[in-house]
Amino acid sequence: MTFHEEHNTAIVEGLFTRIKSLVLALYRHDRLETVQDFNGWFETLVEREDELADMALHMTLRALQVASDPVNFRLLRRLKQENTVALRALMAEIDAYRVPTHDRVNTLMQAGLAVQELESDDVRITPLGEGIVTWIEAVAQGTAQRLHHWCAEAEGKTT
Repeated sequence: MTFHEEHNTAIVEGLFTRIKSLVLALYRHDRLETVQDFNGWFETLVEREDELADMALHMTLRALQVASDPVNFRLLRRLKQENTVALRALMAEIDAYRVPTHDRVNTLMQAGLAVQELESDDVRITPLGEGIVTWIEAVAQGTAQRLHHWCAEAEGKTT
């Protein structure tokens, strides 16, 4: 399996897991007696390929949007390096107070990129978060290498 296939698989699996958990939460919500508007939504979802494709695209773009924010990316990189990081350490990482840092962590969690332990303030990166960070780093590194090669060629042509 190539680098791209390996990380694409991690990202796809992470997105699948996130979307599946959201769909199952909605399914449980729809089964409440007070909810009638979406009866049968889950049971017929397999028939609506356009809706499934839209879910996948929306959640993919959402994860990339959240991960591409420079401050969020710094948090994700730190989480990738250490796997589990206390909220206080993340506050120091981005030089922010508790509420703004907690808000960013919540945003990462909503996108499926991180999870926070219930019993503590520890935050962990998810496989989806790790896959996206690795992919972004690889794209940036490849681009930097191309730029370096181009500059070296341009320098050789001007002398």
